[in-house]
Amino acid sequence: MKGRKFVPSNSMEIIGIAGLPEVNEGDDLTRLFLDAVRDKRLELEDGDVIVFTSKIVAKSEGRVVDLTDVRVSGDAERIASETEKDPRIVQLVLNEAKAIVRLRGNHIIVETKHGFVCANAGVDESNVEDGKAVLLPKDPQKSAQGLKNDIEARSSKAKSVSVLISDSFGRAFRNGVTGICIGISGIPAMVDRRGEEDRFGQIARVTQEAIADEICAAANLVMGELAEGVPIAIVRGLELERCKSDIQELLFSREDDLFR
Repeated sequence: MKGRKFVPSNSMEIIGIAGLPEVNEGDDLTRLFLDAVRDKRLELEDGDVIVFTSKIVAKSEGRVVDLTDVRVSGDAERIASETEKDPRIVQLVLNEAKAIVRLRGNHIIVETKHGFVCANAGVDESNVEDGKAVLLPKDPQKSAQGLKNDIEARSSKAKSVSVLISDSFGRAFRNGVTGICIGISGIPAMVDRRGEEDRFGQIARVTQEAIADEICAAANLVMGELAEGVPIAIVRGLELERCKSDIQELLFSREDDLFR
């Protein structure tokens, strides 16, 4: 993280990639993406950041659950009664959780097995057939790495790209959801700007910029939240150092988390 360079861009382009078919388990996301890029008469460029929604990644990896197959435990029944949720959804949340952080009203805030603190462990019933739910990708960091390598290997003109996997999370200190990064490959997740001077010559002492989250939030404005049908976006124009990184860089340890 230390020493990674970030030069703010004067302009940035976000290109939504729509027109993909409904994604199912086993589908080749790289092929679907490259076909859609070709159909839009686009060319990938060096430095492009490709943002995939977690949902299409999860669907391609078979992370869709038929709720009729879910066996509900006593704990799930109890929490469902307290939160007025479907017991089957609660059971999926418990299955995906490492720990329950907070139960309040109809909110279930958990720490997932990935280390993310979020509502409902990312279990989602939107944009999927009735009676089914989509889980987060099992290992979004590994998924991002695989997509990056595959796209670079299979694009018609070899280009150096990066891949981010995004999801919509709420935050402990604000209303509403925003796009955040849950898997990254090719660029920094975080840029440490401590030690840099501001315009008045003062030295930054605490500034660490969550570049990956900022990119996903920007891309989310094009991809949307519900029926927009834009599961991938290309973010172009950023000047970011190429490097290995890991989403864990963005996650607080429990000792550093001021909200737990």
